[in-house]
Amino acid sequence: MTDKELIMLFDRRDEQAITELERKYGKYCRAVAVDVLKNEADAAECVNDAYLKVWDSIPPAAPEKLSAYVAGIVRNQAIDRYRKSRRQKDIPPEELLPLDALATEPAAPDRTDDAENAAEIAGMIGEYLRGIDRKKRLIFVARYYRELSVSEIAAELNVAEGTVMSTLHRTRKGLESFLKKKGASI
Repeated sequence: MTDKELIMLFDRRDEQAITELERKYGKYCRAVAVDVLKNEADAAECVNDAYLKVWDSIPPAAPEKLSAYVAGIVRNQAIDRYRKSRRQKDIPPEELLPLDALATEPAAPDRTDDAENAAEIAGMIGEYLRGIDRKKRLIFVARYYRELSVSEIAAELNVAEGTVMSTLHRTRKGLESFLKKKGASI
């Protein structure tokens, strides 16, 4: 079945469209989801959720390249599911510092100085975060690594939004001071 025929099934609201979508792109969609989630069961659920999103979006959407359209929806669903699962866990401190990974990534040949500087600063940020108390670290990481809003952080940690904002402000100032003492060019 061609992509155009498949899109016509969606346009007619024919439930066979989901079956044909699974037959044609199922393996590809699961591979995209597993690449993000690293878990077959979560990936399968994610793909099913993505199929529902495709069903809801066609029509009015009429994608030129159905495989890319579906893969984009699967990828976004997987990323959302990954972020949600990360929010629900109390992550050990050694896993809270993804910027430390920059220190081990190879630099592009034309950007060596920038990459070395970024890796050095990432290491300093990790050092600073390991040295502050747990609550401050959780708030900082939730905001700048997990990208949660102030209200989400407050609800998750059962503290006032003002407490979150003031803790973030003080932690940023402390980090800035720490980086200056270390001689980082920021």
